[in-house]
Amino acid sequence: MAVKLEKIVKTYYDNLEKGKILGRRCLKCGNMEWPPVYACNICGHMETEWAEIDGSGEMTMLVLPSVMSLKPQLKDLEPYCYATVKLKEGIERNVMVTGVSKENEKYIRANMPYPVHAAIVQRDGFKTAIFTVDPVSGEGCAEEAQSRAPEMSETLTRLIPLVARAYKKDAGEITASTRFEDFKVASVVFVGLIASLEDEFDIMISITEASSRAKTVGELADLIDRS
Repeated sequence: MAVKLEKIVKTYYDNLEKGKILGRRCLKCGNMEWPPVYACNICGHMETEWAEIDGSGEMTMLVLPSVMSLKPQLKDLEPYCYATVKLKEGIERNVMVTGVSKENEKYIRANMPYPVHAAIVQRDGFKTAIFTVDPVSGEGCAEEAQSRAPEMSETLTRLIPLVARAYKKDAGEITASTRFEDFKVASVVFVGLIASLEDEFDIMISITEASSRAKTVGELADLIDRS
């Protein structure tokens, strides 16, 4: 029979904007596919339907990235690891999991399979689904799980609207990893932004220092915190 096609990628990302993570459920065997695809990878059936993913699961394996394999564009999501996660729906995938550090790695490994949950985070111009561990306290004990994305610092939360206003951008499209050079506007705009920090944060940062040490919005937030 003919397969009725739809804009599967658009539907998926439109629902992320609404706070929903969708997969595709096979109408024959009930298998869930995520990320969503049309055909079932278990029985090969070509009829599937949209279904929301619960988001809870367990991490069964993890690898902490080395300094050389850390990606600058993911700095705002640190600390993170690469892991194998099995979701409540039975889906097993290799994904990135935030909240895993050298400090809590030993505790998490000792308690595997360790609980994780999905979180929807804003990237440059779009939302995407990642996973994060259920919180681990500094004493090496599991804390109550909270299904939420990693929180931004207070400084970054206050800074993003200033950047959006200076560059005439939507604040929702700006993250810690957003690079100032990507705005492709005259450097005088950056100068004006740095000048505005004196009133907002009651600090003084030289243009030279900001230009050399703050290539991203997150790095500027860090510079503000150290000033």
